Parts: sequence; C-alpha cells; structure tokens
Amino acid sequence: MFRKRGFIVEFSEIYPQAIAMLKPKRIPHVKGCISEAERLAERWGANIIKARIAALLHDCTKALSSVEQLKLCEKYGIIPNQAEMLSPELLHQKTGAELARERFGVDSEIADAIRRHTTGGPHMSLLEKIIYIADYIEPTRRFSGVEHIRELAYTDLDVAVRESFVATLRYVLEQGRAVCTDMVDGYNYLLIEKRDRENR
Repeated sequence: MFRKRGFIVEFSEIYPQAIAMLKPKRIPHVKGCISEAERLAERWGANIIKARIAALLHDCTKALSSVEQLKLCEKYGIIPNQAEMLSPELLHQKTGAELARERFGVDSEIADAIRRHTTGGPHMSLLEKIIYIADYIEPTRRFSGVEHIRELAYTDLDVAVRESFVATLRYVLEQGRAVCTDMVDGYNYLLIEKRDRENR
C-alpha cells in the first residue's frame, strides 16, 4: 500500500485501473514483471510492496502513440533527448513515471524506478535495479541469453544489470538504432563501482 492524498491505497485497488491501461498482449508481461519484482525484492531486501506497485505501473503509458507521448512530455515538462526523438517508444518510461505520480500518487522512489526501467542509468537505487531487471527477465521473455541474466539476477544484481546493458547496447547497435546515453552512463558507473570495490 502507499499514500495517496492522505489516504492508504491498496495494490488491489489500483490493479484493475492499471491493467485497463494496457494493450491485451502486454498484460502477461506486466503480470510477469510483478511476480519477478516481488521475488527480486525479497532476495535483495527491497520493499516488496513498492516493487509490486512499480512493476504494475511501469508500462502504464506504453500503449500510447508517439504523438500522445510527446503531448504528455509537453504536459509534464519532459524534454526528449536525441535517442528519445529517434526512438519515441523510449519516452514511456518518463511519461509513465509522471502519470503514475499524478494519477496514482506514487512516491519518488517508485516513480524513479518507473522512469529508469527501460534504459537504466548511473546511480541506480536498489528498487530501480530490481524493476529494470524484472522487466528484462520476467518469465515471458524468450530471447537468447535471458537465462544467463536470470541466474545472475539472483546471485549478483549489479553484474546482471551491467551485462543486460551490454546485451541491449549490442542489439541496438546491430539494429542501427539510436544509442541511449543513460544506459552507457549506467554501464560506466557500474564499472567504476566494481573497480572501487576491488581496490579497497
């Protein structure tokens, strides 16, 4: 549960509203992300309720068109970067975070996890890492290499995030698509953290 305008709101209360915002084919993915986020939160000691809510809402604007995404950007004062202008589907993480805050009253920790669930970035919180990787490895995902990342997610979360960045960047480059600098910065930051740990 979380606070909304001074009241306590249950996950079960917002669930039907959030599911109704999705295209039918995306519902199994979101349900899978919820269950994965719950397991990861339990494994790594994060707030399970916040993980569940962030996973439920992470794709709440995914069904919108590029034009609708840009209208929400204007509404919320979001300035798309170069990668987002070239690949507007990336915008749903930012518009989703703001809509979740406005419509469902989520706190900053949940909103930030939604905001980074596609591209990640530097200085990721534990909840941000959990939602990012839950989205990447949830049970309906079937791409090559996902089983390896699934194993890593429960043994070393940072390595799982870092290797998923590598796989995603490789795929994006092979497809000739725009590279998101947030993901590059996130990868570099995790490398710096790894180096610093090894040098202690």
